[in-house]
Amino acid sequence: MDFRKLIRMPAAFLSASISRSASRGFLRGVSPIAIGGCARSGTTLLLSVLSSHPRICAIPFETQALCPTAYDPHPNWDADLEVTAIHDYLSTVAAHASRCQYWCEKTPKNVLFFERILTHLGPSARLFNVVRDGRDVVCSIHPDDPSGYWVSPQRWVEDVEAGLAFEGHPQVLTVRYEDFVTCFRETSQIICDFLNLDYTYHLERYPAYAQLKNNNAWFSTAHAPTTGRIGRWRAKAMRNRVDELLADSKAVRLLRHFDYL
Repeated sequence: MDFRKLIRMPAAFLSASISRSASRGFLRGVSPIAIGGCARSGTTLLLSVLSSHPRICAIPFETQALCPTAYDPHPNWDADLEVTAIHDYLSTVAAHASRCQYWCEKTPKNVLFFERILTHLGPSARLFNVVRDGRDVVCSIHPDDPSGYWVSPQRWVEDVEAGLAFEGHPQVLTVRYEDFVTCFRETSQIICDFLNLDYTYHLERYPAYAQLKNNNAWFSTAHAPTTGRIGRWRAKAMRNRVDELLADSKAVRLLRHFDYL
């Protein structure tokens, strides 16, 4: 199996010019990582796994600093990034962060601001676009509302389309949740290669070395990735929900693009 094809390693990509001085003001020599993707797609899992690496300082909460207003009813797509929140956190862990090669921030809706993030953080930034089978995503029940779902079909389409626009960008790596949990070692190696980091035993022993082991997106503490949450959309009770997603031609196109159909 060609795992690199599954992860879709970056290729040449023409984009707007990127500011080389935009990332100044953070710890010198520590480069940024931003994680984005539709909610319930594995963005928290990726952050937690990356937090195991001794060369990555993971911010354990969603700052929304890189996607300001994205969660507002009427987002302002031209809003300035609010990087002070990131700077303030890094200042509290400066001793650890200064020994790292990267700091890492995860907010799912970062995916809607990838262009702004690349422009602001410059050529040293690395972005992860996390994708998961939309049928499983839209069937995820919200923990605070057992009668409702976490993600609408429309949101899955919008967020996945936003990330797809950067497929092939040399600073953006698309990671499928399914590849991450079924081929953890191989996928983690590809991620480390993308970041120019060594694959260390800390990752192999995840979550023992994770800085992030608890999150409100999870129903339990961090544990080794499993395939148990793949294909839950097949349950008979989810049939109408899945049909709602498949009624959208854009959703079908995206599912096919990422090899889910």
